[in-house]
Amino acid sequence: MPSVALADDPQARELLGRVNQLVLRKLASPGGPVQEISHRPSAVALDDLSLLTELVINAWRREPVPPPREVLLRLRGEQALMQLLQASGGSLSPAEVQQLLGLSGEGVRKRRDRKRLLGWRHGKQSVYPAFQFDLAGGRVWSGLETVLHLLDTDSGPAQLRFFLSPDPELGDTPAALLCRSEPVAVEAVNRKARQFGCQLAR
Repeated sequence: MPSVALADDPQARELLGRVNQLVLRKLASPGGPVQEISHRPSAVALDDLSLLTELVINAWRREPVPPPREVLLRLRGEQALMQLLQASGGSLSPAEVQQLLGLSGEGVRKRRDRKRLLGWRHGKQSVYPAFQFDLAGGRVWSGLETVLHLLDTDSGPAQLRFFLSPDPELGDTPAALLCRSEPVAVEAVNRKARQFGCQLAR
């Protein structure tokens, strides 16, 4: 049953009808993408958006004219980023960050813009990775702000990948070391952040 908003929007209803037909024709047809990935044990564990992305990529590959390679790479990149985020504990909404830190919405945005908080805009939403918060203490892990300033990038996704990618030299991810709040571990993360900045500058 369409929502009231859709019922009052003829163009939205038309698009929804097209989407339904596409799902039946392109995704759910016998031998189609849904049936193909249903044999993968990992498919059931995918979150909704990752599942939809996987189905769309699969369906696109069946087309006579495949999509541009950069489109597929972007979709794969978005999918990998969201899976990385979910594996680290997901994210907090702006309202949850406000409540946790006792800040206004403007206060949260200022912290993010001043690199005192890891977050970025994703469509109409703001994403604040949960790993950066000491949820029990109602604060951001000490050392985060220093690392954010050392990273020579303003890209939230790039910063996220730095924090959550395992590093053989560290023996863990930078995020895991930062959460320990141990001076030696924090300094090791800072050193890696400086190297990250140098690599981007080359």
